[in-house]
Formats: sequence, C-alpha cells, structure tokens
Amino acid sequence: MAEERLIDADKDKKYRIKINADGEEELVVDEGVEPVEEVVQEVLFEVEEISEDNEEEAVMTPEQLAAKREREERERAERRAKAEEHLKKASGECALYRYSTALEELEAAEELDAENGEIYALRLTAYTRAFTDYSQIIPAAECAEDIKRYASEERKKELCEKAAPSLEQNIAQLRAQVSSMNEENERKKAERAVKFKDDRKIALIVFASLAVLLVGLVALSSYFATIIYTVSTGKYLILTCVFGGLSLVALLALAFAARYLNITCRRVKLNKRNTATQLGRDLLKEQEKLKAFIAVYSALKGE
Repeated sequence: MAEERLIDADKDKKYRIKINADGEEELVVDEGVEPVEEVVQEVLFEVEEISEDNEEEAVMTPEQLAAKREREERERAERRAKAEEHLKKASGECALYRYSTALEELEAAEELDAENGEIYALRLTAYTRAFTDYSQIIPAAECAEDIKRYASEERKKELCEKAAPSLEQNIAQLRAQVSSMNEENERKKAERAVKFKDDRKIALIVFASLAVLLVGLVALSSYFATIIYTVSTGKYLILTCVFGGLSLVALLALAFAARYLNITCRRVKLNKRNTATQLGRDLLKEQEKLKAFIAVYSALKGE
C-alpha cells in the first residue's frame, strides 16, 4: 500500500514523498489539477418474481390474456357483490340486536372481500352491541387496525361520534383503576420482598454452615480411615464409623437446606412477576382492557 507525506505546498503545486511498490521513496509533484473522479451510475431494476400465473401468461396470446383479465375482474366483482349481500344481512341483524348472527354474516363477507372497511365497522358495532356493552372489548380491538386501514374517513367519523363518549369514560375509569391497582400491587410486592429476602438470607447461611460441617466431617472420617490399623484397640475404626455416619446425616440435612434455599430464591424471583398473585393477574387484565379501549379509540380517531 502506498504511503504519502506532504512536504511542501507552493501555490498550486504540491510535493509529496511516496513510497513505491519496491519500498523506495520517490518525489511526486501535483500541478494542482484535481483528479477527475469517475462517476459510476448505478442502474437499478427490479426482477419480477416468476409465478405460475406469470408462466401461464407468458405463453398466452394477447386475446387470451385479455380474456383472462376480464374473467378475473368479473370474478372479483361477483365476490364483492356477494360480500355486499352479507353486509346488508349483517346490518339488518345488528338493527335487530342479533349480534351473534351478524358476526357470522361478517365472517362470510370477509372471506369474499377482506378489504371492505364496512365489514370491520359492523364487526366493531356487533362486538360492543352498538357501543353499549364492552364485555368483548378485546376481540373488538383486534379489528381496530383493519378499521384504521380500510374504513373511510366518513365511516370512522360516524362511529367516533357514537362511541367517543362511552370510550372516553371507560378509558378514564380504567386508567384510575389501573393506577390504584398498580400502587397496591407494588406496595404488597415490596412488603413480601422484605420477608422473602430475609428467608433467603437465613436459608443461605444454614446451607453454607451445613456445607462447611459436611466438609469437616468427611475430612475427619477420611483421616481416621487412613490410620485405622495404626493401633490395635480399634478406636480409630469406631471414630471413622461415627464421623462417616455424621457425614451422611449432614449430607441429608444439606439436601433439605438446598431445597429450602431454592424455594426462597424462587419466592424472591416470583414476587417480581405480576402473574404470581391474583392481584397482579387482575392488574394485567385491566391493563389489557385499557390498551384495547385505547386501540379502538385511536382507530376511530384516525391516530
């Protein structure tokens, strides 16, 4: 790689020392002519993915291709017409408060014309019983994004005028409720955390003490086992058996201590999760409901 050092600058001339490929220094004089950069123009193009339809169309005559396009358009028009029939039935069922039947009609309409915004507007109406019952707000929120994407601005505005008062009221109530429940949940978690951490500390001390005791008993038993035959009275044999038995007892006690230590550690960890208590689970449900209300409200507002 060439190495360059600027050694002088005289008006438009620049003198440089350049290390050539042989490792020798040579003087290079620039006459102030700026190097012309080669402009490379990138040509980007997309390669159309070849599908079975494209392969079929490639061998068609213009007349056949036009006939195929006409047939596809006619089939789409027929599907839209059938979807409109289902929508009319669904609208009538909603007017008669038969929302379950209306949802069945909307399901059939979606299979025929999934980009029809009226499907999701009526579905939201059916799930909320014309914005009077929000017991199914979670499934209602699932169609909020489709309302935002496919429903017309006029339809969203119409729905918003009907739903906004009740939605805003529910959102305000749920926010207050969630805030209160969250404060209570955090307070109780903090109270439990003190006791659980104390229990874990005690369990750790007991476990460590038993571990040290076991090591000591095993060491004594091993020591006396090595000198059993140094005396003829057999006292070292007795001591070996005694310390061996005590080691077994200590091992069992250590196993129970390890189990209790594991339990106390799990309690500390689980206490941080909202799913571990009924209050925490209720809080999560209310938070999910609040998110669903906000999703529906935002979709109707076009936010």
